[in-house]
Amino acid sequence: MYREAVKGKRRLTSSVLAMEVVVFWLAIIVAIVQENVSVGAALAVGGALAVGCIVIAGMIRRPWAYLAGGALQVLAIACGFVVPVMFVIGAIFAVLWVVCIRLGDAALRRAQQFEAYVGQPPTPLPAPTSKRLG
Repeated sequence: MYREAVKGKRRLTSSVLAMEVVVFWLAIIVAIVQENVSVGAALAVGGALAVGCIVIAGMIRRPWAYLAGGALQVLAIACGFVVPVMFVIGAIFAVLWVVCIRLGDAALRRAQQFEAYVGQPPTPLPAPTSKRLG
């Protein structure tokens, strides 16, 4: 059960980072078209942030990756100085990041408490059989 809780926390945080990749690529377009940022600068900064999300999502097994993900959330909010809507979108993703970490930590605590109470992890449920009623 603890192992499943760990996997759940990783899935949640990786999902936030994966969605953020799309946001950074869309922010590149907005920066170029509406804010008159040079194409090279927008691609360099937005691309680096998007690649950073992908790398951190892939390294989420490591404890430092959660801190690095938090730093990416701060950088996403800081992008609002160039693309003002990123203040709001970055804040939304920062809240999602914190919520995912808190939910994951709560699941880990509950799994530890359950396993300590029971003394051993629960046995898995049997696989469902496919019997058709005819």
